This record gives sequence, structure tokens and C-alpha cells, in this order.
Amino acid sequence: MATGDRKETRLIGPSQLTATDAGLGAAAVATSREHIIKQVILSNTSGTDRLVYLGIGGAATGGATSRFLSALPIAAYDTVVLDTALVLVATERLWGYADLTGAVNIIVTGWIKEV
Repeated sequence: MATGDRKETRLIGPSQLTATDAGLGAAAVATSREHIIKQVILSNTSGTDRLVYLGIGGAATGGATSRFLSALPIAAYDTVVLDTALVLVATERLWGYADLTGAVNIIVTGWIKEV
């Protein structure tokens, strides 16, 4: 990719959130790239309402201090679609968890941009 080029892609998932804050996706954003998150899809597959937490953190540290979702309730068997324009720069990644391991699935779509 040349500088300024962007590729639309699925950045994360589908995968299940755990009950502890964890880095999502394969790795942190690579040097000379940005990830632009356009949509976050959260699906509660359990019969009970669940809470979701998402934030931006570094390659090895969670997003507790930079959460953009904190205790977002998702009704039983419901799906929430968040349209965003979040930008992750080199070494950043999305972090998150739910209040029960395996109860909430996440898919993140967006662009990979060469900078």
C-alpha cells in the first residue's frame, strides 16, 4: 500500500468477549498504519442482559483509562450496532470485555490506512 491508501476490511472478529479486559484482534496497529473503526457490532447470545466495556489501549495495556463504552447494557439475544469514526494509531489496539465470558460476540469493521 502507498501512503494515503486505505483498505476496507474486518478488523476484529467475529470473536467472543471474555470477562477480563483483553486486547481484541490479532495485534496492535502496525507502524506506518492507522485503523479507522467505522462500525462495532455487539451481539448478546445469552438469555440474560449483559454489560460491555470497550476502550483504546496500547499493545500490552488495557483500555481502562480510555474507555469509550463503560457498562453498556445489551438486552438478552439483542444486537447493538455502533457507527463510529475512531482512529487507532501505531501501537494502539481495541480492548474490551463483557460481564460473562462467551456471552457477547464482537465484530469490528473499518479501514486500514497507510500513513
